[in-house]
Formats: sequence, structure tokens, C-alpha cells
Amino acid sequence: MKIILNPPRDQWENLLKRPSQRDEDLEARVAELIAAMKNGGWEAVVDLTRRFDGYDPDPVRIPAGEIMESGDRLSNSLKQAIALASGNIRIFHEAQRRTEQPVEVMEGIHCSRKWVSVDRVGLYIPGGTAPLISTVLMLAIPARIAGCREIVLCTPANRDGKVDPAILYAAGFCGIDQVFRLGGAQAIASMAYGLGPVPRVDKIFGPGNSYVTAAKQLVSLDGVAIDMPAGPSELAVIADDSSDPAYIAADLLSQAEHGPDSQVVLITCSWELAEQVHNETEIQIHRLPRKDIARKSLESSLILVVPDEEQMIDLVNAYAPEHLIISTENYRFLADKIRNAGSVFLGPDTPESAGDYASGTNHTLPTSGYARAYSGLSLDSFMKSITFQEISPDGLGTIGPAIVELARAEGLEGHAAALLQRQKNKDQRTKTREQSPVSRLSSYVRKNILELTPYSSARDEFSGVEGIFLDANENPNDTGLNRYPDPHQRKLKTRVAALKGVEPGQLFLGNGSDEAIDLLIRIFCEPGNSRILTMSPTYGMYKVCAGVQDVAVDAVLLNEDFSLDTDRMLSAVRFNTKLMFLCSPNNPTGNQIALGDILYLAERFNGIIVLDEAYIDFASGPSALSVLKDMPNLVVLQTFSKAWGMAGVRLGMAFADPFIISLMDKVKYPYNLSTLAQETALKAVEEVYKVYKVEEVEAKRRSRYSGIEEILRERWKLEGKLSALPCVEKIYPSEANFLLVRVADARGMYEHLVNQGIVVRDRSGQPLCQNCLRITVGTPAENQKLIQALENFNSHQSLVTSH
Repeated sequence: MKIILNPPRDQWENLLKRPSQRDEDLEARVAELIAAMKNGGWEAVVDLTRRFDGYDPDPVRIPAGEIMESGDRLSNSLKQAIALASGNIRIFHEAQRRTEQPVEVMEGIHCSRKWVSVDRVGLYIPGGTAPLISTVLMLAIPARIAGCREIVLCTPANRDGKVDPAILYAAGFCGIDQVFRLGGAQAIASMAYGLGPVPRVDKIFGPGNSYVTAAKQLVSLDGVAIDMPAGPSELAVIADDSSDPAYIAADLLSQAEHGPDSQVVLITCSWELAEQVHNETEIQIHRLPRKDIARKSLESSLILVVPDEEQMIDLVNAYAPEHLIISTENYRFLADKIRNAGSVFLGPDTPESAGDYASGTNHTLPTSGYARAYSGLSLDSFMKSITFQEISPDGLGTIGPAIVELARAEGLEGHAAALLQRQKNKDQRTKTREQSPVSRLSSYVRKNILELTPYSSARDEFSGVEGIFLDANENPNDTGLNRYPDPHQRKLKTRVAALKGVEPGQLFLGNGSDEAIDLLIRIFCEPGNSRILTMSPTYGMYKVCAGVQDVAVDAVLLNEDFSLDTDRMLSAVRFNTKLMFLCSPNNPTGNQIALGDILYLAERFNGIIVLDEAYIDFASGPSALSVLKDMPNLVVLQTFSKAWGMAGVRLGMAFADPFIISLMDKVKYPYNLSTLAQETALKAVEEVYKVYKVEEVEAKRRSRYSGIEEILRERWKLEGKLSALPCVEKIYPSEANFLLVRVADARGMYEHLVNQGIVVRDRSGQPLCQNCLRITVGTPAENQKLIQALENFNSHQSLVTSH
């Protein structure tokens, strides 16, 4: 490394140039390649892969069986390391989920912003000289958390056409099964334009060499978004006399070994430290298997010695490094002055390698100085925001004159006319708009239910009123439970509605979610004549409740990856299909249905969508409660049984348009919730309000109830331990408090566990779940006993086989 003492500021720009600057000749060559593939299609992709990479990519998609078996070629310790790193990455990125409240900018004018996932994303994982397992995790995990509907992964193969099994295992571990052995500009073009078997995507992520970077920038001109202009890796280190030269040298070499075009820079006020680090790099480089690559990188790397801390900070902000380590005595003070960096590592015990692999932050970062304007990859990278606005007639009247004035000043009379037209018949339009949702919902309801006179008592009429009640033939002696409970659950409903961000009139409380399922079928389905539609596999009570009421059930098989085919669902709707039941996260598959799919179905299905969100508090994606007010035909079910830890109370929640709730209240049996159930639930909700202000409650949903975060951490630990067992073939991604696990012999393992006093659910009989067990996440002690029992099962099987 070259040591430079006190470089003048007017030389900084030249000094800090990256070794791989813009190459117009390379860009022209890549442009020719892209054009050739656009014109020649898949044949051109195959030809270029043979020429540049030395293998035939056909067939290009890696079979699911090969992905599944890839773990057999990895050590248990590597698989456990992948599980640990994945858990930290997931926790950090889940915390980035946005919740934004609507804003009333003026009376009657409501504006809001909703975050939705990018539908189709492509992940590029470089091959080259090292399998970047960590990059798979860094891209795939936030893509899954965001809820992207389709995830495609491309990675180059070796000359034999094989992809490193660690890459395949990491992809399968993250639930990615569309993996293509394709690299370089060919992979980028294939994902951008949908060439051959590779699906077209909306946004491409991932680092790569100069050809990949140029290809990404070129396809972005055709409307395909990219994450950032990511080039060769780079690291800057700020250090002083308190720093350990051996640490600094090791950090610099950790990035230099990435590639010959990587760059590392040390900035310090200490000439003595500069010399020590220089000498240490020469000592340590000989220990590296990739020393030739690292040495080539060091040829274009620098040690800059400046007179003071101010110039150290100015140099860093001018360089805008991908990675920055601040290893000084006052590192926290200096950190506040950093404005341009991709990711910053603070203190002597925070190596950059931690961020590359397992601390949880994302290592896909802007290079080549782009940190001046770009952020590193995050959950936001896989999402986009949509603004919404809703204006009442009065609100439009307030801003209307300004709209007309501005439109006419710009000469756009049509804009003005769009406002003026709405001023006509304002009162009639308001009345029609307010009545239309109820009118439409009424057409779905059984006529006899609409005309039904519900059972009523004085408790209904005087709910919440103090007095002497002599109407219900109760025992007058006070036992604490001698009076009937409040039939309207007013106090509890008020608290739960506030907790969930809805109006009390949008909430029904029942004896578990099953009561709501039963009531909805009673309200909307004619026995012997109506049908319900659901997906398969899913929760069995939809079919049971329908069967009790002589209502036919149609089920649409999920895709092999358990995703929902919305168009196939809609094509299965018949003239007498009244209800569509969806479970998200789904039981037993554990995956969450994208909110966009729910909206798509609700807008097109001429009936009621019932979305069962029993496990929503464990999921990374948002609840559909956020769109409830915009979807009158949507009913959302939740429960106190799972996240709240109150299964014994049997308390379920249904959220819907007030008209639907009024029908449920009409049909339910009197006093459906006991006093004990109401008081227990109210006490649990009140505990939340003691800890948080009302407006903070929803934002703190992961901290409330009975240890959701602890359960999620245990789920990740259990997943890692299960994945290391030879008897486990696949663990499906879960957004719930359980795991669906495919094993070699589900029935044999189930019976073995029962004999050990451990009960799980054998789901082998359900579609797509052959040899699958559903395992609920227990306490750490219970989970450990489960693992020990499974290890014993492995030993027993091995013994039987050997004999």
C-alpha cells in the first residue's frame, strides 16, 4: 500500500479515484451484448454463456430436488451458521416495516401513503472465485419480508455447469425455488426482458463485476428498476494511536481479498500507525489463500496521513466509502460527523466482516462514491409507496377555488372543469355515496336473516346502565358471577377497537374465531343451495362449519410453493358462491398471502372475502385491517388465542363493515361471551395501555402479548436445529408460530415422538404436504426435548438400517 503524507486538498479527487472507473469501451461492449440478447432472445443468451462462461445453460432452471438435496453436501456447522445469520438479518429487517398514519391536511381532506411490495424481483448472486452465501441471505430475506409475489435468483455455474451447493441451500432455506444457473450480462438481460424460461422482473438486485454493473444500468433505461450502481467492494478505516495495527491490517485485507479491483484506504493522523499497518499487511497477506487477489487490490489502495481529525472526516466524506470502520478512541464523536458512507462499523471490536455475514445489517451497499446519494439495501428497497387521498364534498369546496385558479393560470381549463363538475348536485351525491355500500352488502345476505327479529332482553336495551334488574330470573345473591354478562361487551369492545385502530361498530367479539366463521356462513349462505370457496391445504373448520349447515365447499389447490393463484381462485367462483375463506398466514403451510392479492380478490369477487389472520402477530407482512375501510366486502378474523396466549379464554375477533357486524350481532346467541372471558381479556388489554400510550400501542405490537419476539427467536433457533438433522428434508418458510417440516417418514416420526411424550400434527394427508409434520414452537426446554427425540429417531433408524 502506498503511504501519502498530508495530501493537498486539490489532489484529493485524483487520489480517491477508484481503480475501476467508468470505461466507455466496456459500456459499448455490454450495450452490444444487451442488444444481441434483446434481438436474438434465448438462443443469444445460450450462445453468450457458452462463449464467456464455458458451459451450456440449458436446462437453465435448477430442479427443486437439487436445491433440496444441496444441504446434504454441507456441514452441520455451516447450516447452523446460515440459520444464525438469517435470524439476525430477519430481525433487523422486520424492524424496518413502516406504519404511516393518514394525515388530515385540512378539514375534509385526508391524504395517506401505503407501502406495498415490488411484485417481481430478480436477485443476482455473483459466482467468480467465491460462493457469496451471505448475499443470498441479504437479498432473499428482505424480499420475503416485504412480501414480493415472485422472486427469481440467477447465479453463474462453474465450467461443469454446477452451482455451489451452499448457494442452493441458502436459496432453499430462504424459500426461493426459482433458481437459474446464469451469470453476467446474460442473467441481467434475461431477468430484465423475460428471456427463455427466466421470468421478467420489475427490479433487479445484487452486486457484480463491471459487466454486471454496466448491464444493470443499461436495462434500467428500458424501465427495469435496479437497486443501486454497485461495483467492486471497498473499505475505508479511520484510526489513531489507540488502534491495534494488526486489527486494522486484518480489516483492510478482508476487503482486499474480494477482488483485484477492490480498494481499501486507511486514513490516520499517526505516521507511526501508518507504518505499522503497512508492515502488518505484508505479514498477514501471506496467510491468505487469496493472497494474489489481495495483493493486486493493495496496488491501488492507500494509506493517507493527515494532520488532524477534521481532515480525516473531510477525506471520508469526500471518498464516500461503501464500508467505513471508525477505530479511534473517540469513535462515537467522529461517527456523528459522517455524512457519506454505506455502512459504518464503530469501535475496535466491530469488524466489517460482522456486517458482511451475521450482525443483521445488510451488506449490499453503494460503491464508487454513490454513498453520497444512495442508501444501502433495506426493506424499503423491495417496496414502493402509493399515495392516497380522499376528499369530502366540504373539503373539495374549501380547496376548489384554489384548484380552479391555478388550473386556469396554467391554461388547463379541463382541470378546472373536473372540479366544477363535482360541485353539481353535491347533496344528492353524498347521500348516494353513503348509502351504496350497505345497499350492495344487503344483496349478499339471506332474505330471512335481513327480516329476522333477534332475541332481545333488558340487558340488550340497558347495556352499561346501572340499575336494579329483575327481568332475567337470575339469582339475586352476589357471587360475582350471578348476573348475565354484558351482551354487547361495550367496555371490552371499546378497548380492543382502539388497540386495533378501528371503530367499535366494526368489531364483533365471539367464542373463538370459529363462532364468527359459523355465523358468517349462516348469514350469507342458503343451506343446500349456496357454496363457499377456499384454498387447499388450509384450516379445516371452514369445511366443517359449511358441512354442518349443508353448504357446499370448493377448494383451489395452492401452487407448489404454497402461494395463492388469484386468477385460479376467481375462475373457481360459481354463480352461488357466497363466501371466500382465506387463511393468512396459512395453517398448515405458514406462509402469508400478499395484501395486494387480497385486494385484487376483494375488488373482483361479488361476495364476501373472509380473511383469517389468527397468526398475523407473528407475520412480517401487514394486516388487512389497514384496508378494511376501503373494502366493504372484507371480513378480517383475529384471535386472542395465539399471540395473546389466551387460548383457554376462547375469544375471537371479527372486523368488518358495521352493517356486517350488525348482522352478526343479530344472529349470535345471547351472552356468547362469559363474564370471565370478558374480564380476562380486558385485563390483558389494559396491561398494554399501562405500558404504552394509546397512539403507540399498534407500533409496539411486537412487544405486547405473551412474548412474540421470544417465540420468533425460538422459531429461528428451532429451524436451524431441525435443518441440521439428516431426517429433515425441507423446512418451509413460516410467518406463524409453527413450522411445516418435510421428513423422510412422517408417520414413523410422528409415532416415535408420541412414544416420547411429544405430540405434533401429521399433515401428510393434506394436499402438497406429503410426509410433512406441523410443529408448534414450544418453550426452549420443550424444543430441546423435541430435537433430542428426533436425534434419537435418527440413531434408531440408522441402527435398523445397519441390521
